[in-house]
Amino acid sequence: MRTKILFSDLDGTLLDDDKNVSAEDLESINEMIAGGHRFVIATGRPLYSAKVVAKELGLYRDGVVLAASNGGVIFDCRSDKVISRSCLDLDTVSALFDAAIFEGLSVHTYTEDNVVSTIETKAIDIYTARIKMPYKRIAKIPDDLPAPPPKLIVMSINEGSRQILEGFEKRHEKMVEGRAQSVFSNDFLLEYLPVGVSKGNAVRTVCALFGISIEDSVAAGDEANDIPMLDAAGVGAVMKNGTNEAKAHADYVTVRTNNESGISEIIRKFIKVL
Repeated sequence: MRTKILFSDLDGTLLDDDKNVSAEDLESINEMIAGGHRFVIATGRPLYSAKVVAKELGLYRDGVVLAASNGGVIFDCRSDKVISRSCLDLDTVSALFDAAIFEGLSVHTYTEDNVVSTIETKAIDIYTARIKMPYKRIAKIPDDLPAPPPKLIVMSINEGSRQILEGFEKRHEKMVEGRAQSVFSNDFLLEYLPVGVSKGNAVRTVCALFGISIEDSVAAGDEANDIPMLDAAGVGAVMKNGTNEAKAHADYVTVRTNNESGISEIIRKFIKVL
């Protein structure tokens, strides 16, 4: 039997709109792992939040890998160890914070255990509640950061948030050129990552780590930040509820949405779990 590997996004893919996982999807994942296949939670969320989800689902175990921060942090649940980590340089973090705050936008980054910023906003409150990660306000960035962070997020929850954030992205693209890259995980979150970091590179890294052929990998997602892994994997599957941008990169679009156990549909079709 050839070992297959499924890379699944969380929000809008494995998680339903209420941030839960259906019993059907969880059963399908467990059957897949029991059959010798591997499962990867590939998320824009930081490692702390990905661990919380894995533990709540009983998936913090052998056969499961976490590709957090859009692939910037690879973590093996079996060994309880970080396999690889990429970080932004502190000068870039400082410049983006200054620019976002000057323009009145919400901005934050991370330590190992907290979402951190020098400001408190409603957007940060909503975000931290959604990803189940505590918030800590610190006086200075980057001075008070214990280490370079894996990513930074600029947020807007105002009307026309996508256009607001696209404007910010364009105005500052020269400033971060060669130092960071940007991607939207949804219309409200503009993420800045180290150059070269993506869920697509996570697919290649994890497949190589476990000796699994790329053609035996399946990626499931719904948003723009999932596109690199949809392109990299042997099969790129996009949820019915996914964006048109993501669907343009799909080998397969599910009949079911994230609220209808779409991951089970993908597993049955491409992993061949009976």
